[in-house]
Amino acid sequence: MTSTAPTSNVLPEQLPPGPRGLPVFGSLLDIRSDSHQAITRITRRYGDVCLMRFGSVPTVIISHPDLLKEAFDRTELADRWVSQIMDILSEQKDLVMAPYGEHWRRMQRFANRELLSARNLATVRERHIEQVVNALVDRVGNLADAGQPFEPAAELARSNSTLMFRALFGRDDDDSREFQEQRAALLAYVDWIFASATAANLADYIPWLRMLPNSGLREAHRQREIGTAIMDSLVEGARSRPGLDLSAPTCLVEVMLARAETGEITEDMINDLAMDLMVAGVDTSAQTVNWFLLLMANRPEVQARVHEELDRVIGRDALPTVEDRTRLPYLFACLAESMRFRTIGPLALPHKASVETAVGGYRIPAGAQVLGNIHSIHHDPRFWDSPDEFLPERFLPLPDGSPSPALASPAFIPFGTGHRRCPGRRFAETAVWLHLTRLFQRLRFAPRNGPLPGPLPGTGTSEDEVFGLSVSPSPYALDAYRREE
Repeated sequence: MTSTAPTSNVLPEQLPPGPRGLPVFGSLLDIRSDSHQAITRITRRYGDVCLMRFGSVPTVIISHPDLLKEAFDRTELADRWVSQIMDILSEQKDLVMAPYGEHWRRMQRFANRELLSARNLATVRERHIEQVVNALVDRVGNLADAGQPFEPAAELARSNSTLMFRALFGRDDDDSREFQEQRAALLAYVDWIFASATAANLADYIPWLRMLPNSGLREAHRQREIGTAIMDSLVEGARSRPGLDLSAPTCLVEVMLARAETGEITEDMINDLAMDLMVAGVDTSAQTVNWFLLLMANRPEVQARVHEELDRVIGRDALPTVEDRTRLPYLFACLAESMRFRTIGPLALPHKASVETAVGGYRIPAGAQVLGNIHSIHHDPRFWDSPDEFLPERFLPLPDGSPSPALASPAFIPFGTGHRRCPGRRFAETAVWLHLTRLFQRLRFAPRNGPLPGPLPGTGTSEDEVFGLSVSPSPYALDAYRREE
């Protein structure tokens, strides 16, 4: 792979190199399966800034961490490239899809400084997250007692959806059937978003197809109305909750209601921010834990070292907390390495060039889709020794106790970079950490029914990737065992 020169102050004439592609389709057919792997293979042929055409859409892929940070730190590349379906669902008003501008900056400031502040996260963690995590540990323990398989994908989806719902709207243990039906309807809507966001819509890339009838777009309009009605009802339910005290909010929607009263945010922003958190929180955190469980089950010697550290530092009587991260350096190193080794968002969400600009000495056309090739960066031998091996030791603290340079490396970017870096990362880190520490304190995991053929020597269940809204493992099941035995 070749590296390009830093961006010049003078706009260059040369476009980035890349494949010619086919008429009409461009390179779409080349990436129709294992998309992130296929893109990495192409970019390693053409360089750190590569131009492909997805239909008629010029798409720039950046595969160097320094160039990626330079690009996404700039306002010219801070807009979103939005598909037709996501345009209908979001109306480009929410934090994820809104164009870069004052509306987006207002929501971003509120999300980072207030909504997901350390104070509010502590409240949500104590009232909601820990209870949901403890319930999951109990369920998996019961499966272990019964000798039944543990299917992480299903259990984690259930746990994370409950967690996000309670964090947003409060506890629902004693709520009405209507309220619980609204929760089920909202989760069904989120599931539809997941399925639709990963479905191919060629009309996004081939303009003349937009003249043809499109049942997917009609359904998107219908789903948008359903989602809006559900969210309106849930927010109004929180507003009219008996005994509501907005001076001491107990969930994230109550935080937003309090700030709407002071004019810090608008009423419309409440629905949009709540939906963003629901969609992001249900999937990405669950997939992070999903991968970690699989990687540990396939590496019993690594798992044994995680157990030893938990026993030595925490013991069996106390529960691990978020404050224990520095006290559990090996477990934290395993988590960091799992996020590098199996990148949940391999291409992140696409950016758009709002004006003609330049990156790495190449001209980027106005309107181009711009992708950060995080998967490639996380597996690039220029930045990582043995990048295709799972090596937690690379993230361990140095002998003098200082953090591993790998943690601060620009090549470690599981939450993205630049203006659009994930605002929910602190929430995600909290939820994931509590899931992992409490599951592994109580339980041991192994591939179901012993080792199966896998892609790596000595592993059990396959570690193949399934590309979607986030990258998930191929479906698998584990045997869980209580560690007291």
